[in-house]
Amino acid sequence: MTLERTGAAALIAGTLAMLGVMALHPSGVPHNADAERVILLGIVVHGVAIAVAPLLTFGMFALSRSIGFAKPASALAFFFYLFGAITVMLAATMSGLVAPRLIQNMMSATGAEKDLLHGLLRLEWYLNQSFATLHVGFFSAAIVLYALAWPEKGILAAAIQIAGFIVGIGVFAWLVSGTLTLNVHGMGAVVVAQGAWFVLAAVGLFVRKPPADTI
Repeated sequence: MTLERTGAAALIAGTLAMLGVMALHPSGVPHNADAERVILLGIVVHGVAIAVAPLLTFGMFALSRSIGFAKPASALAFFFYLFGAITVMLAATMSGLVAPRLIQNMMSATGAEKDLLHGLLRLEWYLNQSFATLHVGFFSAAIVLYALAWPEKGILAAAIQIAGFIVGIGVFAWLVSGTLTLNVHGMGAVVVAQGAWFVLAAVGLFVRKPPADTI
């Protein structure tokens, strides 16, 4: 299998996995008898999100290589995507590794210790939201740059470019407008929109011929 087709498969598999993550993602801080189950589910889904990030990044590397790293928009798109992948891993780490420990400790804590843990949990939420905001912005920029760099002509290429501009600019405008809340529902909508473009780009990558050079 060529690098292009392997990268396309990675993009599709990673996107489907992220859609599954958002579908199963718990919302809020658990306070009931099912707290341990909800915490475990949170650890699992965020662990999957962390594991998927390198897979999707490989797909984007294959895409940039296929378009050509000599093209500034293609190279820049990959680095925007790479930094977006790093920030989403940090956001998932906050929610999947840090928050569960704080919540578990809060369940048995009392008095000042509980107040301290509650404050730390609030700090974790602020960090998560900051990383998630950077992630959405970086991915939006990457999608627009890939749309600009796309070299082919034809119906599929036009669909990839038009959808890239709509998704990239649209999501970024939603973010900077201040009306996008990066909770389960808001982030889920972003993942669906950006994921749809990733799948479309994967189709375009799958049918592309390998580049003449290796970089």
